[in-house]
Formats: sequence, structure tokens, C-alpha cells
Amino acid sequence: MAVHDAGSLVGLAPLRSRRVGGLRLLGVNGEPGDYWNVLARPEHRTAVEEVVGRELHRRQRDWDVVALSQLPPGSSTADALERGGLRAAHRSAVPCPGITLPESFDAYLATLPTSRRTNLRRRLRNLDEGELELRVPAVPELPAAIERWQALRVRQWGAMGKRLTPEHTEARFREFLVEVTTQLVPAGLALVWEFVHGGEVVGSFVNFRDERAFYQYLGGFAPELGRLAIGKVATAEGIRSSIAEGLSYYDFMRGAEPHKYWYGAADLPSRGVVLTSGRARSRLAGRVTALVPRLRN
Repeated sequence: MAVHDAGSLVGLAPLRSRRVGGLRLLGVNGEPGDYWNVLARPEHRTAVEEVVGRELHRRQRDWDVVALSQLPPGSSTADALERGGLRAAHRSAVPCPGITLPESFDAYLATLPTSRRTNLRRRLRNLDEGELELRVPAVPELPAAIERWQALRVRQWGAMGKRLTPEHTEARFREFLVEVTTQLVPAGLALVWEFVHGGEVVGSFVNFRDERAFYQYLGGFAPELGRLAIGKVATAEGIRSSIAEGLSYYDFMRGAEPHKYWYGAADLPSRGVVLTSGRARSRLAGRVTALVPRLRN
């Protein structure tokens, strides 16, 4: 759904329609994103969300269930859609760890236990003293950099004996990220970092940022160089540079992986909600969806 004000586009609701087991589902969720939401110009957000809610209610015969998941912490979308006349049949929450950043990196380190503080300082010396070099590819270099990024992720996960999300190995995902980074890097909204050792790219990370926060997305590194702790260096440098640039939050995004809490992260919830209309078919579909994770997700 596109929302306009006096002819200007002010909001978009990216709803995916599909049939599962005879149910007509509308959803805002899924790979490759960690957060999904109704998009709106900040000054129009409340109005956009309420317009979307009213329109979904008006078109309630076109769907049985609206399932929203992976909403960013603090999102007002679910509440606004309920105000528009939809009803919540099920609510859920997924932890999204993050760090409220202090005014200096030393102040951040002081929040950690002594052993972790010492560990991070030691790891950053790999970067500060030159064993690792941080390289930022120019925009024309991004297609080759994203190809290296994907290859390193596949190598790393294979060496760990773990299953990488299948979509992340595909050419179309690589091409998608090339398009995304080509648009967002010049605007300062995405960061592509490569770590170089001995003249070779041994670590690659794609992250996002805005005026408030650094969003840690996905990365990979050469598994045979575990002694350099490239992943830890990348996170520590992300925190350090975010503080230096005046950002107020470091967002590890969706998922409660233990390593995120090692850096002192605390949870914020990413909300999910299954919404129905007042129709009997929709109410029944809402109860079924609430019980079956495959439908909700």
C-alpha cells in the first residue's frame, strides 16, 4: 500500500500476500531482513499507520489474517493497526540485544568486567598496530567486495560445520546486497568493511547506520585466522567508531546469540502480532495461526 499526502508519497506498507493451508495471509516479515515495518516519513508516521489500518479493515474480505513479525523495538505499527479496527489474536516478542553508548570508548569499556575489557583492548591492537588493516571499498568496488563477503561467509560457516541460511548463498542475494550498498553507502546509511592481512582480504562485514544507531548485520572471515579474532575486532571497532561519531546506540538486531551479551548488550523486544478482522472466518484463522508457528512466521 502506498500512502500519499497532497500527491506526495509519505508511506509504504510492504505486505506479502500468500495462501497457506487454505488461509489467506498478509505478512510483513521474513529473510533477508532483521526488522520489517510500515515505512513513513517521520512527521507522517502516525497518520500513515492509521490510514493503513483503516484500509486493511475496509478490505477485510480480501484476507483472513495479517501477521506482523520482526517489528523494530519501539515500533508503533501494531498498536496503530488495532486502532484502525483490527484485533490482536496473538502477540509475541523476540529479543534484540543492543548497547546504549556512553560518551567515550573508555567509558564503555569501564562497564565491562576486567577480563573482557582487557580482551577487547588486546584484540583492537591487531588493528591499531597494523597486523590487520581496515579497508573501506569505494562504490565502484562494491560488486567485487560483496562477492568476497559472500565467499568468506560460506567458508566460515562450512568450517564450523553449520548450515548457513540458504538464501544467503544465492547469486540473487549477492546482487540484492550490491544494489542496496551501492545506494546506501554514499548516503552514509550502510558500511562495507574489509579487513586485510598480508595483502589479502580475510574479513568482510556489511552493516547499516542512521543518525542514531549502528546496526550490526552480517559478516564473515577466514576461518584459519581465528587467532586474530577478526569478528571481535569488527564488533569492537563498530562500537568504538559509533561512539566517536556521536551515535547513541549499537544494535545487534534480532536474536539472542550469547556472543552479543559478552559485549554488555541488553535486550529490547521485537514485537510480533497476529491481527484479524471481525469476520468469523478471520477470527478462526487467527486462532489457527496463533497455534502454528509455520503460519505466523
